[in-house]
Amino acid sequence: CALHPPLQDSALAEPSNPMSITSILCPPPIRKRLTVAPRDYARRDRAVELYEAGDYLAAIHETLAYLLPAIAIPDLAQAPLCFVQGSARVRVRLADDKLSITTALMALKPDGQSTAALRYALSRLSATGQLFQPRLQGETLSLEFCDRLSLLHPLKLVEVLQRLPTEADSNDAWLQHRFGVDSPDREPVAALDDDEFARAQAIWNAHWSAMDELMLESRRRRSVRFLDALGSCAANQIRYTLPLHGHVRADLNEAADTFTDKDENPNKRDAALSKCIKEMRQVPMDTLRQCLGHASYAINPLHEGTPSLLTSMLGAGQRMQSTGEMRAAGRYLEAALELIADYLYLLADHTWPEDVDAALRAGLELASGKPWREAADALWNHANQTARVYGSHGERERDEDGDEDGEVAYGE
Repeated sequence: CALHPPLQDSALAEPSNPMSITSILCPPPIRKRLTVAPRDYARRDRAVELYEAGDYLAAIHETLAYLLPAIAIPDLAQAPLCFVQGSARVRVRLADDKLSITTALMALKPDGQSTAALRYALSRLSATGQLFQPRLQGETLSLEFCDRLSLLHPLKLVEVLQRLPTEADSNDAWLQHRFGVDSPDREPVAALDDDEFARAQAIWNAHWSAMDELMLESRRRRSVRFLDALGSCAANQIRYTLPLHGHVRADLNEAADTFTDKDENPNKRDAALSKCIKEMRQVPMDTLRQCLGHASYAINPLHEGTPSLLTSMLGAGQRMQSTGEMRAAGRYLEAALELIADYLYLLADHTWPEDVDAALRAGLELASGKPWREAADALWNHANQTARVYGSHGERERDEDGDEDGEVAYGE
């Protein structure tokens, strides 16, 4: 269905009919804060210099030291390196002037389900031009990268080491759940204790109940911008608060790829979000418990937050100006939801220095459980203060799709 024209000024007032949900909870996270050592970018540059000088083995060691600052890197000519990334055990070996990086994905069984699992891996986890590919050795399917040292530029190695373990960590439990295959070489994840799970269960139920209520409001408003904020909250609230893994995380991420995609048809996004909310509310609690746990990561799985990102998200740019106009027009629900979505995105998808992380968490605490107007006002003031203290000044401000031309509505 084609997009409708932007809403007119007469539609800018907050709707008069009362809403059944008057606030949203932003509870403290159960997911542990990642304490990753900061990267030494000089080591990355030094690795490139060593490679260009023809010292390929030294370039590889320097690249590994850059990516894994908390791990002692062995002499690969004498011993392989093994590190853990979530549920994936990654092995780096040197043999015959070639470097290989592998992680076992699943062990096949002689039945139809294994055939389906293999078909999935070959169609979804392999691609033309991809640096690593699925490889079948005996009954074990692994993700593997192999290249000669002379062709292994440090930046290529960085890309492989950041992507290959993530693919394995994201798919191994889902493959086991969906096709019944074995996962013989997975790293166990530390389970939540009873108190943590009780808190996680309360967060899970309250979150999806709130998303269900806001989904009804989104469909009544038919606003792409409201859908953007709601979809971001739906995915990132869980990613921020709960140490979710396994097939439940895989299902959520697959749905989120659709309902957070601003280039996708809004009606398709709406349907995907509605379906996801329904499915997440139906997850049995014993299944949820199996998919919750504290994992360890040798390589930071999140992006590194920067002062310029804080400025572009929370500073006095087009986005915040637009949110301020909604507050001035009395559209407190929309303003509060957008601000909460931004805070959740910053915390769920990025790592920050401890003081910045604490400041962002404090902002969510100000809005948690507060009426929409109070939440919008508190977060608005807190965002501006945070950008002034921790952001960078004079950076190019963020432009959001649709912000310049006002709000976009989508049809039935």
